[in-house]
Amino acid sequence: MLSLRYEAYGLHWISQIHMPELRIVPSGHELMTKTTDVYIESTDLTALWESWDVGESNFVCREGSLFFRVAGTGLFFMEQGQRILVSPEPGAEEKKVRLYILGTCMAVIMMQRSILPLHGSAVVIDGWAYAFVGHSGAGKSTLSAALASRGYPLMTDDVVALTWDAGGRAIVSPGYPQQKLWQSSLDGFGMNEQNYATIHAEVTKYAIPVQHYFYDRAVPLAGIFELDPRPEEASASIRMTEVMGLERLHLLCTHTFRSTLVTRQGLAQWLFETVSRLSASIEVHRITRSGSDFTAFEMVDRIIDHVRKGVYTEQ
Repeated sequence: MLSLRYEAYGLHWISQIHMPELRIVPSGHELMTKTTDVYIESTDLTALWESWDVGESNFVCREGSLFFRVAGTGLFFMEQGQRILVSPEPGAEEKKVRLYILGTCMAVIMMQRSILPLHGSAVVIDGWAYAFVGHSGAGKSTLSAALASRGYPLMTDDVVALTWDAGGRAIVSPGYPQQKLWQSSLDGFGMNEQNYATIHAEVTKYAIPVQHYFYDRAVPLAGIFELDPRPEEASASIRMTEVMGLERLHLLCTHTFRSTLVTRQGLAQWLFETVSRLSASIEVHRITRSGSDFTAFEMVDRIIDHVRKGVYTEQ
């Protein structure tokens, strides 16, 4: 079976499943000589799933491996941070299968390799990475797209992969050159949805290619902004406040991608130690946006003004 080599989140992947969202490592490229970190394989996992006798549970962890099932889509098995095995159900939509590989599966692999996956987007401002975290629908991708339109390139969308360099700085590794935007965001940017494909057939969220403003090198992390939309408040306003003390730890744990799978894998202590280290090394702010107007560019102005007045201006 044909396999392709990809690069994403600072890892080298060999996949039997075509992943058009990822960056292919071209033949002859220096990365072709690098050790493969993770293999993605297509195989029949039905007998293995039945042998685990998981009952009604759709997620189960054993001995460094995590196994889950998505009805109508397939079975997914992540092993020791080194392999993703995928068993699509007959007739499953390929885009939806890949969505789980790119999201939950890769996040679990990161956890197993002690890479912290935050649920958010990240852009580069003046040589430093800034991440935007928040719950689904908070506007993370919309804000990073607005920043990119102002010349601040995108590093990653949906999952922010964090490691540390030899000097102890938190480092963001680039994801892959695609953003996912809801219809309301396309409307705010004046983009025509007919020019883009949905991420899968069941939702009106669109895959936006971003090769022209994608930043493909690892960058130290300067700060994290939590987005806190409050559309129920009538008066429109944007407020930025610093998050301090133990609240930082809670924020970072809350916005770890698929955080419920951390405890299932016995990694709660690792997560606490990791977010404690991260909390001590960066600035963390909350941006509260009230009202329902499209305010992405106003938020960009506030963020850039804050960054330019801060201490993170030189590496």
